[in-house]
Amino acid sequence: MGLNLSGKFSETSFSDVIAVLRQQQATGTLVCAAAGIEKSVMVKKGQIIFAASKDEADRLGEVMVTAGKITRTQLTRALDIHQKSAGLKKIGAIFVENGYVAPKDLFNGLKLQVRRIIQSLFMLNEGTYVFQEILPPDVIPLQIDMEDLLREVIQQLKQK
Repeated sequence: MGLNLSGKFSETSFSDVIAVLRQQQATGTLVCAAAGIEKSVMVKKGQIIFAASKDEADRLGEVMVTAGKITRTQLTRALDIHQKSAGLKKIGAIFVENGYVAPKDLFNGLKLQVRRIIQSLFMLNEGTYVFQEILPPDVIPLQIDMEDLLREVIQQLKQK
């Protein structure tokens, strides 16, 4: 029997949806849509392992520039290489191959990107979600410490 989970954030909060996925030890992808932007959270055995977003501000390059890990010029060069490869070369691999970041910094950048995407989902009070019991084949599993992430979200809420 599959897990049938879908609804609206105005009726069920993101934190409640994640709690159900944890409790059910679910594996799959939670697709969230709000304000015309889609964000996905990949879960394996109830644990968040990755997140993706179609929001330009959530792109890895933007996150790396904002965090001061690469320059805007380096990002522009990397995007040019990415485009010339017809999208076959991943942007993170281009950063490492060109010496813009060390592999460790790339990994930390990916974790930061995922944390920011998840944090933004905690802030939603409208939009829709649907859980699909399938994971993308190319997902890079990261271990996300939910307790740390929740503390960060609470701190953000207190500052607003």
